[in-house]
Amino acid sequence: MKVLFISRAELPDFQCDMVFHGLRSLLGADCVDSNPMWYMYSDMMKSYWNIRVPNNGKSYGNGFTLYGLLENIDIDRSNIAEKIKNKYYDKIVYGSITRCDHYFNIVLENYEKSDIIIIDGEDNTIIDSRYYDKGIYYKRELIYEISEILQPINFCIPKELIVDKMPNKVKDYAHIIPGDLSTYIYDNQQSYYEDYQQSYYGVTFKKGGWDCLRHYEILMNGCIPFFPGLNECPANTMTLFPKTLIMENNSNLINNGLSSSYDNEVNSILEHTRNYLTTEYTAKKLIYGNI
Repeated sequence: MKVLFISRAELPDFQCDMVFHGLRSLLGADCVDSNPMWYMYSDMMKSYWNIRVPNNGKSYGNGFTLYGLLENIDIDRSNIAEKIKNKYYDKIVYGSITRCDHYFNIVLENYEKSDIIIIDGEDNTIIDSRYYDKGIYYKRELIYEISEILQPINFCIPKELIVDKMPNKVKDYAHIIPGDLSTYIYDNQQSYYEDYQQSYYGVTFKKGGWDCLRHYEILMNGCIPFFPGLNECPANTMTLFPKTLIMENNSNLINNGLSSSYDNEVNSILEHTRNYLTTEYTAKKLIYGNI
């Protein structure tokens, strides 16, 4: 399977970058980033966070979880337009269609809709009419009915970051409270993760959109999200997120306190996270269909 991944590759864009991480992890050099996704590569991480945009790290979580994880392997980016015309690639993936639609007309002229994957990871619920029905349109904040050409997509995480088992707990809630900048105290990834690992609950909620990387960082560290308002999340948004389990747990916490089955619930969530919430799982669904 050869995949051309098209994005602007200028600044981090969570949904786009998660998909790329999964495709590259799955396919290696057969996933070609048309514009080098330089901030995803381990040898470029320092250049990005410390030199190119100093003091900007906080807006993207200091580069935690997604960035600088991939090896910067040799990629053949030559003659992309000609390769598209010759159908050299099996699939064309637009990582963030509203931000980059390079080669779009050439792609439409040479590929079937089923081989064009269009990702819209914006916080809004708008379906962009310029691109809808031109391929399989994956919308993150989806409020409309699912169809063959309109599909949901959700955030995901690198599988290697998921803890093997539930860590020992020493406190009720993690330190970070979303929106309260005074609680954003962590300047290294390990300390940030350990806070969730040592806590029974991590507070999270809807911000610009329902989906948020923080939800998944809580899950992958063997912690349960305390997620007010999750019951209002549209059915076709965050479709793979374990909403029911978390809502039931949170309701029981409010009414009865910490559950005696907390450990089992965490282990169920970790298993679900490993099976359905990794970047590789998302990549497989995109290029191979339902799995």
